Amino acid sequence: MNSENEECCKLINEAINHPNLSEKNIKKEISKNLSSEYDLINKINDKLYDDNSKEKSINSIRRICNKEDPNNKAKIERRTRININKNLENPKIKELTNKEKRINIVLDNARIQTAKMIEKAAEILNINLIFLRPYCPDLSPIEDVWRVIKKTTYKTKYNSANELINLFKDKYYEIIESKSFYENWLDQNDINF
Repeated sequence: MNSENEECCKLINEAINHPNLSEKNIKKEISKNLSSEYDLINKINDKLYDDNSKEKSINSIRRICNKEDPNNKAKIERRTRININKNLENPKIKELTNKEKRINIVLDNARIQTAKMIEKAAEILNINLIFLRPYCPDLSPIEDVWRVIKKTTYKTKYNSANELINLFKDKYYEIIESKSFYENWLDQNDINF
């Protein structure tokens, strides 16, 4: 949404606020792919006497029912991710974002950050994902920013939460305007853009 192109912002906004992302519509989509009542009964009957123990049969039936539940959170989240990517795959979005200055984001290899959906969305939106080495949070450039802000806020007296928030904001924007922070980091990590 940092795009200066109004059409690009509008298209991205439509993609991420599309009606196919509402929970109601997601559940409808999921319901279309569920087993028929007859098939579900057959699956349950097959498992009912499949295992030697009653407990294993009950657990198997529970898993089948969970899998066939349109309210299953994991299914809803998976379908939402699929729909977001589908919505972003608008060729006009890709064309417009490719004309923009590329955005670089430094990530720390958290599982959500390495998800295929994130990589696909980043590719479409002309975002370069820079992954740090695993278990090396000290390599993240934002850590230096937090360190300086903590020093400042620790040494400063403030009378209200708003005063602290404003101090934090002022210091944050002052720091990120300073090229030395990111130039130093780029040099240390041998990264060229």
